Amino acid sequence: MRATTRVLYVTRKFPPSVGGMETLAAQTAAALALRMRVRVRALGGSQRHLVWFLPLSALDTLASSLAGRVDRVLCGDAAASLAVWPAARGGRRPLAVMVHGLDLTLPVRPYRVAVGFVLRHADRVLANSRATGLQAQRLGVAPDRVKVVAPGLPVPDVGPADRAAARADLLRRVGLPESAFVVATVGRLVRRKGVAWFLERVLPLLPGDAVYVVAGAGPDLRRLRALAARGGAAGRARLLGPVDDGLRDTVLAGADVFVMPNVPVPGDMEGFGMVAVEAALRGTPVVAAALEGILDAVVDGETGVLCPPADADAFAGRLAAMAGDRAGSRALGARFRTAAAARFSLRRMADDLEAALA
Repeated sequence: MRATTRVLYVTRKFPPSVGGMETLAAQTAAALALRMRVRVRALGGSQRHLVWFLPLSALDTLASSLAGRVDRVLCGDAAASLAVWPAARGGRRPLAVMVHGLDLTLPVRPYRVAVGFVLRHADRVLANSRATGLQAQRLGVAPDRVKVVAPGLPVPDVGPADRAAARADLLRRVGLPESAFVVATVGRLVRRKGVAWFLERVLPLLPGDAVYVVAGAGPDLRRLRALAARGGAAGRARLLGPVDDGLRDTVLAGADVFVMPNVPVPGDMEGFGMVAVEAALRGTPVVAAALEGILDAVVDGETGVLCPPADADAFAGRLAAMAGDRAGSRALGARFRTAAAARFSLRRMADDLEAALA
């Protein structure tokens, strides 16, 4: 595709709002700019503003298309496409829609019917993983219209000295001794993330110096704090709640191992698992559940280690082995970082977007 191709990118999730979709939206804009002329129409604040953002975005899409100012329209998620698709169709411009997983599984029938209709008529559906692509096909999207575009991220300049400094800072902030083996999870605290399961079933099986550090907010936070205060998890878990970008990065880079212990939840799914890539890119070894979109974010033995979902013995065995060989674990993280940098670079995402939108 020529660099002069003009793309209007409409997204209802964008920084400075914080979250996985916001991070992906920013990187999508950056990747598009490497190959095309992109104009971003984004909502970077509260979703309460959708009431005006979506109709104005539809009007902008229609006016820009009719005036010949854009060649293609890319919509950031299935929900926003409900407003943007009619405008792109009226302006006779090709429309591609990015889908992420949860935007396809929301258990509200009228929404799913409407989204399925729009996606079946979109020119391209860009899925963040194979699991999300299959979910789009279950809504009736033709397989040849679905393209998997893996997220891309800038590769942080993090070496062994940086990781050592981040680890020392994390231990100081959380109040842990140098001997602690830090297992960390970062993300929105909802049931599918498996944090409650890990606290109850895995943490008690780990060596005594293992401490579970969890950064993030969400509806499960209060229940998780109660779980962390009793049973085999008592005194071995630190729930930090919502954290700023600085502390978030310190957890990702300073932990001895990063875990995504997701469990299957009907009507919910992990579309990709961006935070696992973020951890790997910082040289932190990743251990994750072999579930849904995580299978694309964590390539077993290449960018991380996969365990069967909800298999406490498998998770505990892998983590105990890493705790017993910390030098080997650090070397594993460095190897995962190299592979993740090649597989999830912005340039690779730009190539995939260019091919999908051509």
